[in-house]
Amino acid sequence: MFRHCVAGIDFSAGWDRVQTRFGQMAALLGIRELTLVYADEPHRRTHKDTTARTNRKLHLEQVAADMGRELAITVHTQFVSGFAVSSILDSAKRKQADLIVVANRSHSRSREFFMGNVALNLARLSRLPLLIVPSDLGTVADDAPLLLATDNSPASARARACFTELLGAERQGMVMIVRSPEHQVAFEEVQAGESFATDNPNLEVRTVVGDPVEEICEAASEVNTPLIVLGKRGTNPIAELPLGSTAEGICRHATNPVLLVPS
Repeated sequence: MFRHCVAGIDFSAGWDRVQTRFGQMAALLGIRELTLVYADEPHRRTHKDTTARTNRKLHLEQVAADMGRELAITVHTQFVSGFAVSSILDSAKRKQADLIVVANRSHSRSREFFMGNVALNLARLSRLPLLIVPSDLGTVADDAPLLLATDNSPASARARACFTELLGAERQGMVMIVRSPEHQVAFEEVQAGESFATDNPNLEVRTVVGDPVEEICEAASEVNTPLIVLGKRGTNPIAELPLGSTAEGICRHATNPVLLVPS
């Protein structure tokens, strides 16, 4: 489904979580080719950093060789000078990638997290589907139901289609329909929800009546889902702007991997 994936790597504990899960995720998502991108960010360099830079390059090549051998897929590397978000996006564009993968290293509510977190800034800016793997990854089961969080609006249609393709004919799934008390439900949204459930007999469908972020993250944790699928509306040209309260909340707080699918 997602043939070529670009993954941002920084050799942190967060990346270790990504690497540990990547075999299972690659099989689920249909990944056959991977590009590992390491961004040598200018604000982190020192004039004595030449040896460390060489060591990071060698480490990147070793990780790529190990992953290629373990997963039996083609793995490329890119060691670039620049900032992480722009480097990953540029690489994905040049490689004509289908998916970006990144670790979320912090679930902090602080301003520093809001302004500077690579995962959240990619979520706001990427036009490609983005897989976010939390560094504090909870318990996941590869045979557990996949979870779709949706409001059944036209903007969520691509996420629903992606979720359906990932489910296939046999896999169990859970759909959590988010309703805002202020939102007047359109006929098309009701119709989309009804037809979606009818066409997929392996689905459990729930309607979220409380805090959508809390309920969705709690349900994902309870069923040990290996993947939360979530839609987002377009991109934000300014990285610091929110990408939507529910979408951003789930990306920030979920301890299960999140696949964010742009409309």
